[in-house]
Amino acid sequence: MLKSHILIVDDSPQDRDAIVSALRKDHRVRYQFTEVTTGGDGLKLLDQRVTDFDLVFLDYRLPDMDATGFVRRLLGDATIPPVPIVLITGSLRSFDSKILEHGVQDFFGKSHITAEILPRIAQNAIERHKLLKSLVESEERAAAAMLAAEQANRAKSQFLASLSHELRTPLAAIIGFAELLEKDPNAPDAQKMLGMIASSGEHLLSLLNDLLDIAKVEAGTLEIETMANDICHVVESTCELMKFRATDKGLRFHWHLPKNCPALARFDPVRLRQVLINLIGNAIKYTDHGEVECLIQYDYLKEMLKIRVSDTGPGVHPDVIDRIFTPFSQGPATSEQKRIGIGLGLAISRQLAVMMGGSLKLEKTSSEGSSFMLEVHAPEASPDDLPSTNAANHPRPAASVSWDQKSVLVAEDVEANRFLLEKIFAKFGIEPIFAHDGKQACDIIDTRRRKQGSHFDLVLLDMQMPVMDGYEAASYLKSIEYPSPIIALTAAAVGSDVERCTEAGCDQVLVKPLRFDELKRTLQQYWG
Repeated sequence: MLKSHILIVDDSPQDRDAIVSALRKDHRVRYQFTEVTTGGDGLKLLDQRVTDFDLVFLDYRLPDMDATGFVRRLLGDATIPPVPIVLITGSLRSFDSKILEHGVQDFFGKSHITAEILPRIAQNAIERHKLLKSLVESEERAAAAMLAAEQANRAKSQFLASLSHELRTPLAAIIGFAELLEKDPNAPDAQKMLGMIASSGEHLLSLLNDLLDIAKVEAGTLEIETMANDICHVVESTCELMKFRATDKGLRFHWHLPKNCPALARFDPVRLRQVLINLIGNAIKYTDHGEVECLIQYDYLKEMLKIRVSDTGPGVHPDVIDRIFTPFSQGPATSEQKRIGIGLGLAISRQLAVMMGGSLKLEKTSSEGSSFMLEVHAPEASPDDLPSTNAANHPRPAASVSWDQKSVLVAEDVEANRFLLEKIFAKFGIEPIFAHDGKQACDIIDTRRRKQGSHFDLVLLDMQMPVMDGYEAASYLKSIEYPSPIIALTAAAVGSDVERCTEAGCDQVLVKPLRFDELKRTLQQYWG
């Protein structure tokens, strides 16, 4: 049996009794009644217990207000009343039908209060209100979705404008200086121009890494690689690196390491350094005078590393505080504080902090500066937990051999990259043999083994090539038990990408763009 709780707002006891009597004769529904005599009492009840009532019978004229005033006060800013309302009136001639535009479900004259009519009116009103409520909610969701889409489009436009600026600025420097050097290679300030080309390239690489990271965040594929490492060394080396940025800007930069920090702890050193560089970099970027401070603490009880980065800058703009960790949010640009970057760093940093078992939050901000708190779960580790290097699979020779005696095969399909690698290896006295794809590399290796009975001392494979890619080539070399180190060269070398390379047969993974010092360290691992 259906149940309905009815609120009757009517100052006439005869009318209230007639409504109760008519509805009680409907045996399909079990009715519960609450009766009040004034509009004020009815509104008070609905304000306190609106969800208790399924329907309101409202007298058109009450001692303290009419039905129009009652409905308006009940509505407030809403589109329809929170409960269905049926009006009862003594005279249909004096009834203003405009009140129906405010969500009132029905009306009838007091002379029509009968057991045949009233139950049907009550149930129809309840059902119509449900449909109307569902329609209004759908319209509100559609309006909210449209607003969100408009905001997303505006954010997208702002992001694309910022991204265009961030790409074009360093590209303008790279292309411009390259053209100048091409016309005058011996210019007196050639070294300065080369340095600016290099720094502009670093900026582009940082931007690309941020874009890739935020894409992985949204796809849920961003990965953390936890390993035993020295917390103090990672933090101090990062601070030492950032000190030069602060000094160049005329800022004081202090950092304080904990005396009780464990010698080794388990965390992701690469991602921790990434977050620290972002936090300290932002502090330096937005601070014109004063200092930046990095305070490091270690909580043995919770096994948490805590890092507070503070500055004496202008503080975070009030309009952006609530969305400072939202991608592409930068806050308003002013003459005093222009936008810099595309607003990805803090969004990525917070996600990384959470993935490392911690958090990142804005502790405080004012016109005198800001303070961010980073927490990372870093349980203490032992020396036995230290990762072993891939080079251990290829012991160094007992006697040192000059590198100009070494033979190297490089598989790379892009001419510019082949020329670059040729120049880099030339610094080590090595003239590599080049293949344009994986199949050609395998053919060269097989020919050398068959005709000369020898093998290359090292094979460097680009992983994305036509005809046969680096993965297939590495798998083939693994299948023939090729004895020399196989190094992967890839533009994507984190987590599953590294695992895919090693599963294919590569001993180590180098990331594009390949750095001179990084290649040198790799060669030293194998050749001493």
